[in-house]
Amino acid sequence: MQNLTRARSFALWLKTLGLGVGVAAILLAAGLAFDELTYLAGRGTLGAGDVMTVLAIVALALGGAALVAQLPESLRARFKGIPEAAKERPVYGFTTMLAVGIGATLGSPLFILIPLNVEQYEVVSLLSLVIATVLSVAMAKVYSDLGKQSKLLGANLVGGPSFARLAAGARSVRYFVSRVSMWIANTALAAYTKIVFLIFDFIFMPQILSAYGLSAGAVTVIVWGIAGGFVGWTIVNIFFEQRYLRALGSVQIVLTAALLAMVVYHAALLGNYGGWNFSGFFNLPAGSSWIPALVINTGYLYLLFFGFQEIQVMERDSVERSSIPVVSWLRKGYTLSKTAYFEVAMILSVVIAAAVNILYALSVYSAAHGLPSLQASCATSSCIPALYLAQHLLGTGQALLIGAAFLIATATTFIPAFLAAARHLGALGEDGYMPRNIAGLSWVFTLVAILLLAIGNENFLVDITDVMVLISLGIIAMSGVSSRRGGQVSGRALALVVALGCFLFGGAVYFVPGGGSIVIFGSVAIMFAYVIFDILELGSVGSQLFLSVFGLVCLLAMAGFGPSVYAGGTLTSALHYVGATPTSLLLWGLLLTSAFLIANVLTDVGVLRRTLAHVN
Repeated sequence: MQNLTRARSFALWLKTLGLGVGVAAILLAAGLAFDELTYLAGRGTLGAGDVMTVLAIVALALGGAALVAQLPESLRARFKGIPEAAKERPVYGFTTMLAVGIGATLGSPLFILIPLNVEQYEVVSLLSLVIATVLSVAMAKVYSDLGKQSKLLGANLVGGPSFARLAAGARSVRYFVSRVSMWIANTALAAYTKIVFLIFDFIFMPQILSAYGLSAGAVTVIVWGIAGGFVGWTIVNIFFEQRYLRALGSVQIVLTAALLAMVVYHAALLGNYGGWNFSGFFNLPAGSSWIPALVINTGYLYLLFFGFQEIQVMERDSVERSSIPVVSWLRKGYTLSKTAYFEVAMILSVVIAAAVNILYALSVYSAAHGLPSLQASCATSSCIPALYLAQHLLGTGQALLIGAAFLIATATTFIPAFLAAARHLGALGEDGYMPRNIAGLSWVFTLVAILLLAIGNENFLVDITDVMVLISLGIIAMSGVSSRRGGQVSGRALALVVALGCFLFGGAVYFVPGGGSIVIFGSVAIMFAYVIFDILELGSVGSQLFLSVFGLVCLLAMAGFGPSVYAGGTLTSALHYVGATPTSLLLWGLLLTSAFLIANVLTDVGVLRRTLAHVN
């Protein structure tokens, strides 16, 4: 008995020490990955040494994550006071869900992508918007059908990947990949909105407010007040979401309604300024070259419409029956079930967002037709296209209106994207892919990932969001094909068409300038998700053994062949006073994580052997 107690105490001490090593390894891997990928993206070429270095960084990150996952139960208990992402407190109804869908859809890309896209592609841009709308409505219908089936079966839903879980099982690679893809996409979208919000607030808002006649002191106070409000709003959603669930939903409704009113009003003024002149707009380009452009552009613009799926993520927070504005006023007591009002909210959010995007696109073409190129003008002055048009065509008042609309659109997109990302990661814990207590901290990991991604390039985040969402939605839609639904062939046919459309338009992003690396990154992310799934299926001991061998192999390869981590990045500057190089830290990190993983396995086996001997 004394030997067993000593063995357990040693195992606890070792795992606690390994926890610190794991956290340090993850942070180091994040810094190395940022510097290395930034360097490789700028260089544009990839050699065998680069691949070896990236694999070594991945091995370090996975080894660190495995050590953190061994967090002792005695330490996990300390985290019980932190709110979990998946507590049920249904208060949201149809109006809130519609506001979530529209707010998550009408984001900052409306003010950046639409003006440039309609100028470049003209009628092809309009056709792309229509196709993306049809595909999104069809996808919303597939979501609704699968949601109804899941409800009948009593399934627990956390977003669209739950449908893949229902069709293929919780321990299926299809479900795991769709969940991870959706987490990556929502995390990237949240990071993108965070970047553009702060850029707009600190760079463009001072220009707008100064032109409006405010003093320098007032401008400073307003700009910092907006930034502080955004940070405060984020903190409230992270830490007090469950306590103020109803109030947060009401704020989302008010902000979304204000955003719609602002954009529609501005589009009307912009169109009137140009006299709604569409001369030459509806003439298709000569030949058939516009057809591939249509496919490519549709994949690129689909980013504007996938926000409807955030509604499904809020399923646990929604009431079973909800009244419908206007209809319930005319017909007293009229309500819809959750599956019914979810379907209406998802489809309406797509249709309303599409109508706003198309109206704004047409107004931009009408007003900017015959003016100097927007793309050239914004390339030289680094402007926001929508703000540029408002300032030069409609005056300071409309520029201020667009500034306010831009900030609101960013805020109403960031929060649903962040909460959805945290819920997707938390759902993996519920399904046993990570310890539940660590899954309860999903918002922490998501927030850290957002902060790391926010350092990077915003265009990259837009593209990777687009590709990962299309991949995930394609996998989810395939669940409607394999799912048994009483012989509803039409439902299966629609799901198949939507799935193929998602994969087609996702792959078409490859042909967008710079899209090749994005699609490759998305494909690599899918492969790594598959590898991680296989590792997790090995169990605790098996995964630790595999990752320790993986780390040692990468260590020997790095030491033997001599590739080095890029030494001119942010991490190098931070290590200037330490006297270490990124490459040496990577090698030491691989050695330590592999050693601790092997030691964990040996101590676990020793404890198990002594426990069995004591029982016998």
